[in-house]
Amino acid sequence: MEVMVALAIMSVSLVAVFQLYSLALRSIKKADDYTNAVLYARSAMDEAYALSDPAEASGSNDVGEGYKVARDVALLSSSEDGKTKLYEITVTVSWSPSGNLKIKGLRCIYGSNE
Repeated sequence: MEVMVALAIMSVSLVAVFQLYSLALRSIKKADDYTNAVLYARSAMDEAYALSDPAEASGSNDVGEGYKVARDVALLSSSEDGKTKLYEITVTVSWSPSGNLKIKGLRCIYGSNE
């Protein structure tokens, strides 16, 4: 009888340990997904910042490992003479099954009015 009770206690504790292990693996996968998404988003944002005129930076593309990066550029304001422009750059990274990350940035450019 004592052996059966000991086995029951041991089996319950093993199930709890396996559940914790499974939860830890899911958390690691989720953290890895978000880390990759942040890297892809920052890369897309840096590309838009590097352009002399970010108005032409809108678009989307698929990157490795099932991630999709979409970049939208919107003109927020412009000076009366058209030389100074303020853009809002929004980068959205999505991945399966239901991951989604969005970052926003501002870019102000000053150029000659041609």
